[in-house]
Amino acid sequence: MDARERILSATLRILAQDGYSKLTIGGVAAEARVGKATIYRSWPNKPALVLDAVREELPAIPTDDVGDSEAELIAVAYSLADLYCSQKIRMALPALVADVADDSGLRRLLTENLIEGRKASSYEVLSRAVERGTLPDNTDISLVLDAWAGTMLFRSLFFGESVDEQTVRLMVAAAIASPPRLPPN
Repeated sequence: MDARERILSATLRILAQDGYSKLTIGGVAAEARVGKATIYRSWPNKPALVLDAVREELPAIPTDDVGDSEAELIAVAYSLADLYCSQKIRMALPALVADVADDSGLRRLLTENLIEGRKASSYEVLSRAVERGTLPDNTDISLVLDAWAGTMLFRSLFFGESVDEQTVRLMVAAAIASPPRLPPN
C-alpha cells in the first residue's frame, strides 16, 4: 500500500473511531507511518484531507439506461440515500459545512468533489425521465434533487436514520406526480 492509500485509510479509521473533531493531521501521519509534510504536500488542511478520504469511499450514481425510468429514478434515489445517510457523511459533513463557512476554497472543493459530479449524474437520469414523459415536461430537476438530498440529510444528520425503501419510493412517486411549476411573477 502506498503512502496516499495509507493516509486515506488512516483518515477513515480515525474518523470512524474518534470523529472529525478529534482527527488531527499528526494523528493521521502517525497512524499512516508518514511525516506530516507528506500529508501537507497533497492536502492543504484537515478538511481537504477528510473530504478526499470520504469522497473516495462513496458510491457512484447509476446512469445506465435500463429502459424503465421509474426503476432508474429509484436506483438514483437509493444511491443518493446511500451517500447522504452513510456513516462517513454523517460523521464528517456537519464539521465540513462549519469549516466551509469560513473558507470559500473548501466550499468549492466540497461542491466540486462531493456534490456536483453526483448531481450531474442524477440530472442525466432525471432528464431522460422527462424526455420519456415519466416526469412532467417542466420538472425542475435541480429542485427535485435538492429536495431529495435535503430530506435524506435531515433524517440522517438529525435523527440518525437511513432512508428506507418506502421513503425512496414515495419520493420518486411524488416527483413523478408533481404538478407543473408556477410561472415566475
